[in-house]
Amino acid sequence: MPRIELIPSRAAEPELRRSYRRVSALWEFHGSRPGAAQIMQCFSHRPRLLEATGEGYRYAGWLGNLPRTTRELVAVLVSRENECFY
Repeated sequence: MPRIELIPSRAAEPELRRSYRRVSALWEFHGSRPGAAQIMQCFSHRPRLLEATGEGYRYAGWLGNLPRTTRELVAVLVSRENECFY
């Protein structure tokens, strides 16, 4: 059970809704599936932080110098270590 109350996009105020759209657009641009911003709802109470985190994820996940398979392996291992279902 999460300790942070998540705000889904359908219940978001305009500023948060814009932030969700911006993050989704960043990720979709690089081939990610629509709706990827769902994991970002833990930042829903701080829209500017949500956008900055989304940009950081974009860099770590899609840009940079490591091969995509290596980045995905690291993401899976970190998620597994943290017992995260993502």
